[in-house]
Amino acid sequence: MHRRDVLATGAGLSTVLVAGCLTGRLSGDDAAEHAVLEPPEDSKLHGDDYAYPTYGDPFPTIELPDPLAETEVNTDSFGDDCLVCTAFYATCPAECIPLMQALAQVQAESIERGVDDSVQFIAVTFDPERDTPDELRDHADMVNVDLEAGNWNYLRPADADEAESVVNDDLGILFEREGEGETAEFMHITVTFLVNPDGYVERSYRGENPDVEQISDDLETVVEATN
Repeated sequence: MHRRDVLATGAGLSTVLVAGCLTGRLSGDDAAEHAVLEPPEDSKLHGDDYAYPTYGDPFPTIELPDPLAETEVNTDSFGDDCLVCTAFYATCPAECIPLMQALAQVQAESIERGVDDSVQFIAVTFDPERDTPDELRDHADMVNVDLEAGNWNYLRPADADEAESVVNDDLGILFEREGEGETAEFMHITVTFLVNPDGYVERSYRGENPDVEQISDDLETVVEATN
């Protein structure tokens, strides 16, 4: 079954989950073996069937251009850094705004806690047609991202097909476009990943209002254990 085959429209998309599509998923002791954090207390929140990687699962390699830094980013090249990763689109009128504001706060908190040199923030757009470099810079200003910190990466697929391949298929962040042109919107779920330097998921935070303190605490714990 292909993930795109199970996309739903409207509010129902937020609850659409996929069974058996994510390869390499681990469970129980095998998952904990690859993680620093203890299993999440809310692990049942995901249910048994979901498309995105979660606790102890290997995180997919992402290789995409960062149009602001004018570089090609490969997530496997970050060495001993942790990753905080999500997907969004810059003109989103709803969910993406609090999501990205929260991640910008996590970035600020990482600087305050002195762990910013050990984390890379990855924000992958699934609307590459409209999310131009200028649009992404405006977005950074709107949500208070610190582009000068050197650890924030806006990644932009080449086109809609690559966006679907990376975001929908690899990351399991399901989305569907509604409408065309400048008025188009996307129905999508919101997931934020915390990935350890070995490339395994420590947490998959669901929802558009992730807990900044919780992510910051989890990030600091993983950084201290792996550096």
